[in-house]
Amino acid sequence: MKKIIFALLVLGLYLIASCVDDKPNEDQLQNGKETSFGGFTKEQCDAANGYWNECGSPCAGTDAEVCIQMCQVQCECGGIAGFGCPSGYKCRLTGKIADEMGVCVKE
Repeated sequence: MKKIIFALLVLGLYLIASCVDDKPNEDQLQNGKETSFGGFTKEQCDAANGYWNECGSPCAGTDAEVCIQMCQVQCECGGIAGFGCPSGYKCRLTGKIADEMGVCVKE
């Protein structure tokens, strides 16, 4: 009986693990290129002198005390380097830190 329960547990874990997909979904693709949560591509971020981050915090620039621990593709802005955003987007900052890094969001 223990062997059957163990086998079912292993099978269940395998099925759950196989359902996890690290590939971007259709909402994260634009002409086959990965986009940030703002909807622009790495090329657009680079052209605006932004910093493309493949694994940024979804709480960047929100001043949240608690944040989910997951990666979010985003175009970072601000900071001492003066990173910018593509046109039609603004840099979301908390404004509490000098030279703070923020994230580009739609205006």
